[in-house]
Amino acid sequence: MFKVLVYKKTLYKPINIRFDSHNCIINGILMNHTFKLNNNFFFINHQKPSILVIHKMYIRTFFSLILKIIDGISYGFKAILKLKGKGLRLQLKTHNSQLHIYLKLGYSHKIFFKLPANCWIYIFERRRSLVLYSLNYCDLRMILLKIRMYYPVNLYKIRGFFEPTEIIKQKKGKSRLGSGSGY
Repeated sequence: MFKVLVYKKTLYKPINIRFDSHNCIINGILMNHTFKLNNNFFFINHQKPSILVIHKMYIRTFFSLILKIIDGISYGFKAILKLKGKGLRLQLKTHNSQLHIYLKLGYSHKIFFKLPANCWIYIFERRRSLVLYSLNYCDLRMILLKIRMYYPVNLYKIRGFFEPTEIIKQKKGKSRLGSGSGY
């Protein structure tokens, strides 16, 4: 294992980080990741080409990005999404050799959600829960937000997509007896 000192944190993970003139290359257990360095924020010292100089306003952003990428290519990320409601189901389908999630949400049209190449899915609990795995945290969160937009949680009946860890407070609906209509 390599010992890498990254922004006041010591990481014990078998990774390799390299910089060239315009890219940062990170080799990890699960995959290799390359991202482009913006010339406005990062530049290479010409006296010592092995030293990368980062603008002081972007040091925290740069190291938080690097740590998220290292976690992703070393372990991956997982998120759970549940669907509650009568007649609402999830199903996996393949179309043109691409994996899609078929969302049966009670609408009059069919909804197919295409999964990206670096994402894996597992559907369980009578087709009402799904687990998403990805190596990129930002992609995983964007996929979850897009799926949740198809059927957001109804706060009166608690129906729709939600994460098991989130706290949902049910709102009180109108009462027929308290409406003052003479009953």
